Amino acid sequence: MDVKWKRAFDSGQHVGPRLFASGYFLTTTGGHFLTSGHALEVDGPYGWVKAIREQIKNGVDHIKLNLSGGIMGPTWDLHTHSFLLDDEIRAAFEICRKRGFKEHGYIMDDECIELLLEHDTWYVPTLAISHLTASQVTNRFEAAWVADRGLSQALCCRAEAASDVHATWFRKALDAGVRMALGSDIRPLKDAALLEMGLWARDGATPWQTLVAATRHGAAVCGVGAELGTVEAGKLADLIVVAANPLEDITNVRRLQLVLKEGRVVSDKRHLSGAVP
Repeated sequence: MDVKWKRAFDSGQHVGPRLFASGYFLTTTGGHFLTSGHALEVDGPYGWVKAIREQIKNGVDHIKLNLSGGIMGPTWDLHTHSFLLDDEIRAAFEICRKRGFKEHGYIMDDECIELLLEHDTWYVPTLAISHLTASQVTNRFEAAWVADRGLSQALCCRAEAASDVHATWFRKALDAGVRMALGSDIRPLKDAALLEMGLWARDGATPWQTLVAATRHGAAVCGVGAELGTVEAGKLADLIVVAANPLEDITNVRRLQLVLKEGRVVSDKRHLSGAVP
């Protein structure tokens, strides 16, 4: 589905964001995210290789491999559990490397940070997974999301149990100079990056570090750092204009005025209708 939307937007058939698609979420039988409708269960080394090749054939920009359980899942689906056998992991990563796909990380330890630095690997922390519960909210945007989602008490307890560890390793990675980009897979997608920016700032990133992670580094992770991610001569003019300085308060990125894609205004919030005049 995401590949089809990407093609529709790229062709100009519909006006929409610039998408970088990952297709199915690849996990094991009895793996993570199965209730989403977007997961594909895969088993065995060559099962993983075949699934990844199918994804590439279908036009994805990224491969999303699920190596462990998660916080938001049934009781047997835990983020402290690894789901893949060693030979499955090796096969999956080998075919991804051969086809030019980069890796990124999540929760970690000191050895992981050393390896991320050694191999120049990206870290996308996804703080929202553990940080957005009623007892942890710090502003009205987070409170509104929590109220709307209505997560069960069991899931909130799992998130809160992981939150401090998640924040600690985020800060350690940031201080160590690990290459970090900002991203999130919470729903709805229109709120995901905005909430994640606030959580980065809450956990110790400066507004500047947060903005760079969301723009320059986000473009680099997607393999388009030469075309997008910064405002420079010769790059594509995918830009937003906001009403106040996000370096003073990162939530000011929510005060959207204009959206430009390749230099053309596609949304104008200065007008009540939001339409381009």
